[in-house]
Amino acid sequence: MKRIILYLAVFSFLLAGCGFSADDSWSSSPGGGGSNGSSSGSDGGEGSFGGDGPDEGGNGGQERPIPGQLTAGEWSDIKNYDFYLGLFNIVDEPGIEESQRRNGFSQFKNYFGFETRYMVTVNVADGALPVGDATVELFDSDQTRLFAAKTDARGNAYLYPSYDLDGENITVKVSSGTYESLHPFVYSRDNLRITLDARDTAQSVLDIMFVIDTTGSMGDELHYLKEEISDVIGAISRDNPNYTINLALLFYRDRGDEYVTRYFEFTGDIAEQQRNLSRQSANGGGDFPEAVDRALAEAVEKKWTAGYATRLIFHVCDAPPHDGQENKTLFFNSVKTAAEKGIRLIPVASSGIDLPTEYLLRQEALMTGGTYIFLTDDSGVGESHLAPTVGEYTVEYLNACMVRVVNEYLTGIETDPVPYTGAR
Repeated sequence: MKRIILYLAVFSFLLAGCGFSADDSWSSSPGGGGSNGSSSGSDGGEGSFGGDGPDEGGNGGQERPIPGQLTAGEWSDIKNYDFYLGLFNIVDEPGIEESQRRNGFSQFKNYFGFETRYMVTVNVADGALPVGDATVELFDSDQTRLFAAKTDARGNAYLYPSYDLDGENITVKVSSGTYESLHPFVYSRDNLRITLDARDTAQSVLDIMFVIDTTGSMGDELHYLKEEISDVIGAISRDNPNYTINLALLFYRDRGDEYVTRYFEFTGDIAEQQRNLSRQSANGGGDFPEAVDRALAEAVEKKWTAGYATRLIFHVCDAPPHDGQENKTLFFNSVKTAAEKGIRLIPVASSGIDLPTEYLLRQEALMTGGTYIFLTDDSGVGESHLAPTVGEYTVEYLNACMVRVVNEYLTGIETDPVPYTGAR
């Protein structure tokens, strides 16, 4: 389990956006943070707030924790796709581990509109070199577009049609910079490889956003998470001195709370965003679901880099979206939009989630080429954490895990997790 310095930055981000009013208008918040911060209330509007007012979140008189306290695991359903598919066929047999037989995922087919059992993998290369951030579109025999995504640093795009395309005539369109090409196939469930004659020039740009649930139920871990995330942000910046790093923070609660979302725009001023994060606190909520759909819908429409870039969202939460049809549709469409824009969603599941929430978080990771991170009980911090429905994994320090994951998305090079060895 790697012990990298990413946690402080993320947790500072979590607390920085939580203090707006939830009436039908924008309101000024004395602890709102930097001048680029804005919050939206229950009417869906947005407004700015100014000043570096007093620390509205603070630590409540508590001593600031040292980064590297929280523990986590990471699981990629893309890398373990056969295991993932097997979760839809789990039966209650004694030979199957408890964490893998809690009814599996069979009950969630088409839950919230997601269908990820028919993944098509397309690898795009320029000779022997992978082509990153290329747009890949999948069309059926009638030229109806089924899915669109962007390639990662390894040149891979992951596409999710809603049905099995085996034996069908399909077309894959690839765009990189000003270059476009069409490639017809008879699909046979094999990974598809496409070689380009030209491509967009790679750029060292990282857009990273932390989308953080700051409702009251997050209070048991938010005090630690702020420090962990802030640490992670600092580590990423130090590890990648040649990258242009743009950092944004989006905090959310629920309708009727002091604010629904609070946003701090992309900036290269890492220290300012760490201060914004440190000002946030946990409050509000009440019922289990939160404004997850609203938060992600806003997040994917922010000012992401239009040209070549690595785009990541760490979604830190402990609850699902509301299950009204409008909420379901907004959540699904937000995830699909993220995939089209090449924004990788990386959920960080905190204490209190249930199996349906785990499923939804893994859907947002799968559909966008992301990965699933989950806090564990090993640290002794917070309430009990749901045992994940995954295979064998390594318990890591959360901050080190997050830094490792970011660096893998930047370079395309996988590194082994550094195991957790006890409290620091």
